[in-house]
Amino acid sequence: MKTMIELEEALELVLSRIQPVETECVLISDAYNRVLATDVTSQIAMPPFERSPLDGYAYLAMAGDLHPLRLKVVSEIPAGTFPDRDIAPGEAAKIFTGAPIPLGANCVVRMEDTKQIGDEVTILHPVLPGSNIIPKGEEIKTGDLLLKQGFFLNPPAIGLLAAVGQEQVMVYRRPRVGLISTGAELMEAGQPLRPAKIYNSNSSTLRGMIQESGCEVLAVSIVSDEIEETLKALEMFADTDIVIATGGASVGDYDIMRHALARFGCEMLFWKLNLKPGTPVSVGQKEKQLFISLSGNPAAAMVTFELLVRPALRKLAGRRTVEAGRFLVKMARGFGKAGKQRRFLRAQAVFENGEIWADPAPAQGSGILRSMIGCHLLVDVPANHGSVEPGELLMAGWITD
Repeated sequence: MKTMIELEEALELVLSRIQPVETECVLISDAYNRVLATDVTSQIAMPPFERSPLDGYAYLAMAGDLHPLRLKVVSEIPAGTFPDRDIAPGEAAKIFTGAPIPLGANCVVRMEDTKQIGDEVTILHPVLPGSNIIPKGEEIKTGDLLLKQGFFLNPPAIGLLAAVGQEQVMVYRRPRVGLISTGAELMEAGQPLRPAKIYNSNSSTLRGMIQESGCEVLAVSIVSDEIEETLKALEMFADTDIVIATGGASVGDYDIMRHALARFGCEMLFWKLNLKPGTPVSVGQKEKQLFISLSGNPAAAMVTFELLVRPALRKLAGRRTVEAGRFLVKMARGFGKAGKQRRFLRAQAVFENGEIWADPAPAQGSGILRSMIGCHLLVDVPANHGSVEPGELLMAGWITD
């Protein structure tokens, strides 16, 4: 087992051990926050016919049309109605937004530029051929690639599938994630807080982050700092793809998680990341199942989840892109604490004069959960960097699903 490795090596180790889960076919109504398992091409054009973008009159425009132009109104075409006849020269069809263009017509004039009396309409401002006609297939042509394999299906993507008549879609099943909180000091919310105890926040926080990633969560209640009890809890997650534990990850007498994983039969990949917050991280694998032990400190657990666990879940779920992009930001304020280890600062993103500025949370302690509220960025401060100065350029990444 490797000890104290860099984040990049840890990611490479973890991601190399993961393959996407199996696929299944679901209705598009059940496909939100799922990941496409195949490319999707359109079986129809969109729009599927020439249509009008406005209310008006469709007619055959010709060079040298008189001003004003008087035409006989021979039909009316509401949206959803197929034209009942062709339009001959000297004729017009009253047409409404979204309705098909009748054969024989080559333009639509706005209703505001006309005046109808009886069955005759006067075109006050005649238009050129082709005006105000949305062609068939303007947005999508038959056979066009709509969405690629690995695309995370958000509401606009689901709407696009519905727009081309796609009733079902092949997706990766939702990864199943086991979640354990360890620590004799923990109590569940809703109970009277006893002396020397604290409420368990990690399960609630990580449950939401796991669900944001498109996964199912199977959680157990709090597990004490005993190997035998921890082994029983691990056995409950035999049907999961990955198990995430918080607490019991450090070097104290009661930090037993990595020892429990080894006893459970895991091949231990590494223990400790060379970064703050969240140094005490261990990862093991048993057959195809991955086990990740995170710090019990709430902010540290969230930071290492973003840096290590979320990419693992994204690959497991079949996402094409698993790691968040990195970019330069300017520091809106300094951070005076220097250290030997690489540090990730929690910060809000502030946009000013076309630039992204990072405003770090005032308190950066590993146990300060409140520091993650409103946090958009993790700012990467290199090892042995010294104090961070206002206006300094540093690399950062979004905290995102």
